[in-house]
Amino acid sequence: MRYVRILAIAVLLLAGLQSVSTHSATADDVIPNDAVQVELIRTIDGDTIDVDFDLGPGEDRDRIRMIGIDTPETNYSYGNQPECYGEEASKKTDSLLVAASEIWVERDEDPVDNNDRLLRYVWYISEIDGKVHLLNEQLVAEGYAMARYYAPNGKYQDRLDQAQENAIREGRGMWTYCDASVSLDPALEDDNIPDTAPIDRTKTPVSDEEEICSFFDTWDEAYDFWLEFPELDAEFDPDGNGIPCDRYFDIQ
Repeated sequence: MRYVRILAIAVLLLAGLQSVSTHSATADDVIPNDAVQVELIRTIDGDTIDVDFDLGPGEDRDRIRMIGIDTPETNYSYGNQPECYGEEASKKTDSLLVAASEIWVERDEDPVDNNDRLLRYVWYISEIDGKVHLLNEQLVAEGYAMARYYAPNGKYQDRLDQAQENAIREGRGMWTYCDASVSLDPALEDDNIPDTAPIDRTKTPVSDEEEICSFFDTWDEAYDFWLEFPELDAEFDPDGNGIPCDRYFDIQ
């Protein structure tokens, strides 16, 4: 949660204080030489799919977790309700792959996660435009997923990070519709077990001038961020008393 909030705040607010480059489309991609063609069996959620590596008769099912991204979960405890934009992310992944003429997967340094899922980049050739697309990047670029580096797999991390920066700045998908709804701990991921806690989206700012403070769970988090970005002093400390977010967190 804290990572998402800090990332969103930094990009959105600092973008207003300095000039930034506009998004430029990635040059036409090609299927990597070491990629393996697969067939989609089922979409589990936005970043997890079941595929068949054996394109012949029968079914050889393997579960793939996409590298370098994290989409909102489709359920969590306390009512088993979906996180914001979880269903949208799942439907987006499914719609793109169902309409693909070919699907390929590419591995990185670490091929398997702790849940025995295959870690892969997913490439597909679209039946709509006939072009090759990196699905991991497309989901991030359109605001359905968040870029997240899980060491040591970082072959395309620069592309994913840039796609996320553009998505945040342009307010795409969950970055406008949701309030920091992606769970960030891969150790908590399980395809059959919900997240351990729901996302708290009940906090609202007490005034427009303190809206930025509502992104933080504690005053310590707000204070640390204020120290890191002194150029945002006017937003954090509108009364100029040297104490950021004091009214929001009732600091005496």
